[in-house]
Amino acid sequence: MSLAFGEDFDMQDSVLNEALKRLTAEASIRFTSLVATGDGIPFDVAENNGDSSHFYRYVPLTSNFIDCHADELKSLPGYGPARGVVVASGVASPYLEARGLSVASDPEIRAEAMLEVFIRELWEGATEFSLDLSLVEAALNRLEVAARDIREAKVLIAPLNGFEMTPTEIELSCGIRIVQSDAVDAPLEATSSEGTDRSAWQPAYLAMVPLSDSPDGPRSALASLNVLVRALRIFKEGSVGLGPYAFAPVGEDAWRRIETGAAPTRPGSYFLIEPEVPRLDEFMRRLTDETPELERLAFAEQRFLIGCERDRPLDALSDHLLAIRSALGGEGMIDAPLAARAAALITGTADDRKARERIEAAMDLELSLINGESTMTAGNESAAYLAAWIEDSARHILCEAVLGKFGANLNVAAEETLITGGLLSGEVSTIQTGSTAEWDIVATEHTYGSAEEPSRDAEIHILRPLQAESFGSKVEAGVDPLFGSVPEFEREPLEPKRFQPMPEIEAALGITPDPASLAGAGETGGPETGSTRLLEPVPGPGEITVSAAREIGAGLREDWLSETRSGSTIEWPAVPSVGTGSARGASQAPRDSRLFPSPDTTEWSISELEYRRRRSI
Repeated sequence: MSLAFGEDFDMQDSVLNEALKRLTAEASIRFTSLVATGDGIPFDVAENNGDSSHFYRYVPLTSNFIDCHADELKSLPGYGPARGVVVASGVASPYLEARGLSVASDPEIRAEAMLEVFIRELWEGATEFSLDLSLVEAALNRLEVAARDIREAKVLIAPLNGFEMTPTEIELSCGIRIVQSDAVDAPLEATSSEGTDRSAWQPAYLAMVPLSDSPDGPRSALASLNVLVRALRIFKEGSVGLGPYAFAPVGEDAWRRIETGAAPTRPGSYFLIEPEVPRLDEFMRRLTDETPELERLAFAEQRFLIGCERDRPLDALSDHLLAIRSALGGEGMIDAPLAARAAALITGTADDRKARERIEAAMDLELSLINGESTMTAGNESAAYLAAWIEDSARHILCEAVLGKFGANLNVAAEETLITGGLLSGEVSTIQTGSTAEWDIVATEHTYGSAEEPSRDAEIHILRPLQAESFGSKVEAGVDPLFGSVPEFEREPLEPKRFQPMPEIEAALGITPDPASLAGAGETGGPETGSTRLLEPVPGPGEITVSAAREIGAGLREDWLSETRSGSTIEWPAVPSVGTGSARGASQAPRDSRLFPSPDTTEWSISELEYRRRRSI
């Protein structure tokens, strides 16, 4: 396929053509007369082509003859008008630059140098200065091609070093095409494998970008090619870059080249398969969008791309770590270390300890390299492998960020992953998040003998709101001093316990209800609790006098076991015998055998009693 270029290329101004034709005619006559008068053309002796030839040939040095008679050329009548037309047309600069010659700043000096080169090329290698119109037309055509403006070309092409792909041609939505070199007309310099890692039999791939006719057309085209390389390097792993020159077709088999300024490509290759093309197209589109998110990643991308130009990933370790630090810069919600945040974005989980250890080992390796220490391993892994892993990780973070997977702030996205991962790992239930129910989780003491054993491995952080009692008696009941009136925290009032009367049992025990309680029951129409007291019956002979001076249940409320501390043991209270001399035995009469039978036939041996209290909430 032939590359299209401007079809509106006309011949240079007819005045310039006529001026150059007149000058060549006058130069032919003058140089011919000089040769005829004995000023011959110098020759050089060179070997004939071929191994079997033992003869030599003479090579005319026509260019040396013209250089020696430059004053004769300037003295011709048509030289002045030709120099003026060249200055006015501005063809001297591109003509000299295309031949790799220096370009003077003075327009007249540039015009004189161009006329001298034009005359030399016209009779290069000739033995005489005869005027051949076909040679003159060919020289004028070369001048026309060299004088054409590169902005008149329709396309700019550049070789992609190290690039390979399965399709023979792809076209992206931004207008860039990537094709094999054998499918289009391209200069030999663009398809040569010299200076690249590609073998001569491997096809070369060219990137083609439209070239506009605006003043910034070439610069915009080069910027588009640089964006392509930038996208390819961030999109996936591999080594790819631009060649040193880009080319624009300016005529039939004529090319103008532009220096790309690209750094040499890292050794290696880059392989793109056909299913990846749509995703690459989407990535290119997002990469060219000017968004605040991409502006914040500008420095990180710049450092990453600089690292991709290093010869080895180990040499680029500082660049890629700096890219990660820049992408995750700033303050977040929690004070998480950089290794944890980076690992959360790389692996998508909060508990990938291996990724954190690798990032920490890479930072230690960087410090060793800065200090000039030679190391082959880092973190029980090869230093080269660790550096390559850091490069792939930085690429993954930037690629996902460009595609919008992490949102506007990468640092916040990393910490959200850490927080969410912590909830899912069992620290707090995600169902309770966002409601006051998570404040109701209160730790209770474990009761020995319970079937449910609390986990001793998990670290559970529980928040319990402060009760109103802890702030003094001035705080109104049911109103929390920190959160105000919260229904979940208001305690329900406890109703007093009501005791049902038991007339039969009370009559058998000789218990008479208190008149106050009977009066209260009669008024309310229901049983009410009162001060029920024991009557003192007349003791018989040998009976014990009992005085009920306390309320029923008073002894129960006085838990005599509460006098001991938790974890200690007590002795069972022994009954003193009569006549032992103790104060208690002296003041009391012997017990009634009908009520308190003596355990004469029973042997009690209780050494100690261990009691564990259960604390109520």
